[in-house]
Amino acid sequence: MRFWLLGLVLALFGSMSTALVSCKKDGDAPAEDPDAVATVKLATSATLGTYMTDASGNTLYFFARDVDGANTCTSATCNPLWPVYYEANLKVPKALKAEDFATKTTADGRQQTTYKGWPLYYYAPAASGVYTREAAGQTGGNGIGGIWHVVNPSYGVVLASKSVEDKTTHAVSTKTYLTDALGRTLYFFAKDNTSSSTQATNCTGGCAAIWPALYMSAPAVPSTLSASNFGTLTREQSAGTGPYGTGSTSREQLTYKGRPLYYYAGDAATRGKVEGHNLDDSGDKWFVATP
Repeated sequence: MRFWLLGLVLALFGSMSTALVSCKKDGDAPAEDPDAVATVKLATSATLGTYMTDASGNTLYFFARDVDGANTCTSATCNPLWPVYYEANLKVPKALKAEDFATKTTADGRQQTTYKGWPLYYYAPAASGVYTREAAGQTGGNGIGGIWHVVNPSYGVVLASKSVEDKTTHAVSTKTYLTDALGRTLYFFAKDNTSSSTQATNCTGGCAAIWPALYMSAPAVPSTLSASNFGTLTREQSAGTGPYGTGSTSREQLTYKGRPLYYYAGDAATRGKVEGHNLDDSGDKWFVATP
């Protein structure tokens, strides 16, 4: 009898607890919707896909010359044309990651928001001699000079532009080349061009440890690159682990115009570093991946 009463009391207590937990008090604030309060938003375009805007719908851009992570739009002509974007109270929608954003200080002391290390800008073309920021929903700055683009969070490969040293001649010249979304330099292997039928095995073992393959399916890319130029080939992934995500299974290596893309271990997975251009590695040449 006592056990029966004890069971009844426990059952009643459990029901009351559930009711109390599920009962919402009058005046309780509803859960905050990240998309509704976001101060950086996403828009879509039939030609550009998804791209980033500020809270008012003004398009945000990144600059290929900022591959090192610093604002290089400092000249008297560039600065007013591309005003910096800064949001002190940054709130991101569910589709984005807060850790991808940061704040940097420009050389002249201004605060600027960055995304995946790339400083963000508006576009403000001159109208009657006055630089006027484009209206919400406009994307007129995309593709200018081939080095300004909207910020699409899905980009897997982007363009960088900077002075690059030729490691054979030591001459320095400005090059526009491919990087991953984090600004890490991508390379071509000369042997892949001369021995195209054996590309999947041209760089294995010790070579693959120094020149890790870029394992990626065909990515979204800025509009000045053609997505149709990207493909994949299947190769055995290098053993071990490292900053470029190596392992030991067969995976798809990304190619550009049929040529496999690689990182260089000498760049230490550091954005903007280009230590492998025209480098002779055991008689084989490597070059930055220029489009």
